[in-house]
Formats: sequence, structure tokens, C-alpha cells
Amino acid sequence: MKSKKNISKKRLQQHIDELVAIAKSVTPDVKVDIQVPGYEDQHAWVEICVPDEMEEQLYDRISQRAHDIFIDTGYDIGALVYEKSQLQENGAATLA
Repeated sequence: MKSKKNISKKRLQQHIDELVAIAKSVTPDVKVDIQVPGYEDQHAWVEICVPDEMEEQLYDRISQRAHDIFIDTGYDIGALVYEKSQLQENGAATLA
């Protein structure tokens, strides 16, 4: 397994903030959970909870941007968008 290049925590935070800003540009009703490092070899994992009618639209935009960040910079940020009702049904923890 090859090791990942050194990363800047400040730059990683900027990328995470950008993903969250994308969601907030569509709806201010956003809750976020961030893990650094992310799962397996990811630099970070971002879970975004939005109103039900916004999930599909935001998932595509955020997933595409996370992919572009990886291709352009090498920062591997996993991002997942949840509907609020989906979190409630699954009994998931409240996101901050």
C-alpha cells in the first residue's frame, strides 16, 4: 500500500468548508458531521443532513465537487448527503 502525500490541515479544512458551503447555498437548514481522518485511507468524511426535498440535488453537486477536489489536489474527502427523515428512521445520532 502506498502512502498518501503529506496534507495541509488548513487546506483540508478549506475543502471541507467548501463542501458545506455548497449545501448551505441551497438551504440554510444543514447539519454536518465531520470525521478527520475519514474511513480507511480518506483524509476526511463529511455527512450532511438536509431537508428531504434537497437530498438528490445536493448529493450530485457535493459528490461531484468532492471528486473534483480529489482529482485536482489529491485530497480524498468522502461526502454523503442524508435526508432528515432518513436519519430519524434509522435512529442515527443527531448531527451538529
